[in-house]
Amino acid sequence: MRFRCEICNREFKDEDGLSQHNVAKHPTPVNTQSTLNTKKIKNWTIGLIVLGVIIGLFWFGMSSLIGESKECKTAPATEINIGGHANLKLHIHAILNIEIDGKQISLPPNIGVSTGILRPLHTHDEPGKVHIEGPCARDWKLGEFFDVWGREFSSSCIFENCTDKGELKMTVNGKESNEFDNYVMRDDDVILIDYKSN
Repeated sequence: MRFRCEICNREFKDEDGLSQHNVAKHPTPVNTQSTLNTKKIKNWTIGLIVLGVIIGLFWFGMSSLIGESKECKTAPATEINIGGHANLKLHIHAILNIEIDGKQISLPPNIGVSTGILRPLHTHDEPGKVHIEGPCARDWKLGEFFDVWGREFSSSCIFENCTDKGELKMTVNGKESNEFDNYVMRDDDVILIDYKSN
């Protein structure tokens, strides 16, 4: 009995020879439609995963920015840690002078600065200079600086010196101000808090 290749019409003496011939010369054709469908499914799956990751990152980024922005704009200065001087959207300075009965009170260095913490209102070692910095633009009041410092200041008291025993005045850039702790500090302000005992 002879075995014949149906494709090239060659004859073989046994079935094993025909089988080897077909494997070598006429491999089973690949179902290209099935391969194309598999590639499409794979590409769509990868595309959907990438799209999901992009949407997730965008949502996470936006929600953290919104949360940070909200905290930055509403939290007390005593609870905000700006961490350092990078990525600041606000970086201004004011000069604060305090006189009690004619004696100049110096601002100590590193108010609002400790290991790993930098408050948006702080001092370094420059006499009288208040640094007003943060990750968002925001109005900061003079009273908030005193909160960070942990000292008393209002329209009636500077430290333990109160208006029941003396007179308290404040000037900003040479002009008298009645805003006291509610005064919003601006860049290059020169603020003088002056207390005189009766």
